[in-house]
This record gives sequence, C-alpha cells and structure tokens, in this order.
Amino acid sequence: MTPRKPKTDQKRLPKKSRAKKPPCFQITDRDILLVKAVLNYRFLTVNQFFMMFPESSKQGIQNRLRLLYHNRYLDRINLVGTQSKLIYSLTEKGAKLLAESDGVSRDQITWQRHLNKVGDSHIKHLLSINDLIISLELSLAKAKDRGQVDIFKVLHGNPDQHRISVTLRDQSGARFDKSVIPDAILGIKFRGGEFGLFFIEVDRATMSATRWQDKIIVYHEYARSSELRRRFKTGWFIVLTVTTSDKRILNLAERTVAFGGKRGFWYTTADKVRPESILKPVWVRASDLYSIRNEHTYLIADFRKSDKVSVFDSVRG
Repeated sequence: MTPRKPKTDQKRLPKKSRAKKPPCFQITDRDILLVKAVLNYRFLTVNQFFMMFPESSKQGIQNRLRLLYHNRYLDRINLVGTQSKLIYSLTEKGAKLLAESDGVSRDQITWQRHLNKVGDSHIKHLLSINDLIISLELSLAKAKDRGQVDIFKVLHGNPDQHRISVTLRDQSGARFDKSVIPDAILGIKFRGGEFGLFFIEVDRATMSATRWQDKIIVYHEYARSSELRRRFKTGWFIVLTVTTSDKRILNLAERTVAFGGKRGFWYTTADKVRPESILKPVWVRASDLYSIRNEHTYLIADFRKSDKVSVFDSVRG
C-alpha cells in the first residue's frame, strides 16, 4: 500500500490569477533589483531575468517573481507565441517600492499605468529589443573587463530624445521631412580611443517594404548630414538590423543597396542574439551580398559563404 502524503495547510498558489490571500514575505535587495529591471525594460520574460541574474538559481528567481506578482509588486501577462509564456510588467505598488528604496518621490519613478496597455505585437517587439540590449550589455561588460572596450552605453530608442530627421525633396522639388526612431542606440569607445555609433533596428518580418525603404533613405541621408556631427560628435554610424531568417536578410539587404545603403548596414538573425555570440562575427554587410549597376541590384555572394563581421571590425582597417 502506497503511503499518503502528509496533509499541510499551505495551499498551492494559483497560476492564472493572484491569490486572494498572498503569502507573506520579506522584501530583499534582490527583489528590488528584479522590480527595477522591469522598470528599465518595461516587459521581461523569465528567461531574460535568468540572463541578467546568472549568479542566482533559476528556481530562486522564479519563486521571487511569483511572490512579487501575488503581492502586487509586479503584474504578468500570458502571451502566446513567446519562448516564455509569462511576461512581467510593473505595477503602481512596485513603482512606490522603488521610490521608497531610492529615497525619492513617486513622481520621479518614470512609469505610469498606460505603459502596460499595449497590444501583443508591440510587447513581442519590445521583448525582441530587450533580448538584444541585454545581450549587448552583458557581453560588452565582459569585453570591458578584458580591456577591449573603455566605455559603452546601450539605450532604448526614445521618440522624444532619439528621433532622426532629414529633409527630402519629392519629384516636384518640394521639401518634406521624414524621420526614424531607432529601436535602440549603442555607443562604444573602443580600447584604441575610437568611438563607434550604432543605430539598431529589430525586424520581426512584419514591416512593409515601403516602410523599410523609408528607413534606409532616412539613415542614408542622415549619414551625410552636418546634424550627425553636431549631435553625436562623429562622422559615421552603422545600422545593425536583427531579423528572423537568412531569407529575410537577403530581402532587406537587396532593398538597402537599391536605395543607397551599403557598407553601413549590417544584418544578423535573432538566433545569434545571445550574450555569448553577439560580439562575434555574426553580422553581414549589405554591400557584401549585393551590388548595384544601372539601377539594378545583383547578388554577388552566397549568403552562407559571405564574410561575417563583428562590431570590433567597425574600427579596424
């Protein structure tokens, strides 16, 4: 006869809703770091927490996230079609916790409820951007420890701060303005003192051809503008684009070359976006795949055999 498990008064926490009587727990320094990470990134998967806190056990992080959710410091979303179904976001109680821990007023915590009210597609896009930013931050921190990088900064694209605008002319000669907001911006001061500026685009293969062409035109014109030098104190930048597949890279690269973009436009696929691989030669330049002659683009290299480069190659040679 199989012995029965002993009875216990402890109830299992519900998975799809908050517990009516959440378990008591004491806030720790790591809990505050978990909540602050959600403030910084807006939406985070469990796997992204694992990436950012590698010194902690996965089970331990999951337990703390569960407690923070049931005690209303964090909210969570069940999102179909992501690697991790549970997506964590901030709550008003979590924002107040951060204000208290930092010794500031609540209005100094830059979060409001409306930031959580976006569609699934927007959340998935933000999660893809976060994958890239987290991978860059972790890998560049190690590169800094190795002496390869002096300083670096990775920022989410902000419509109020990072809009890139140019003035163009239509077929009749009339002027009009067009702008792009990069998904992220990366600045690196390399060991030799060179500064590298990178505008980052994350493409989930949902962008129309017309919209991509508009982006290429804006970046191409901005690279030749005095505004670039005035604003960023540099005469060059590289556009790093992460997309879904090799086939999608070929499609985007062909249009890039057709509309004036060449060596300054680099591509890779989302599966290469990992802390252990993002700084390796995983990027391919549009100009290494296509050439243009008489207003027609031509494939000049097999994608799998084409040269791959790393961000360090941007300041070499």
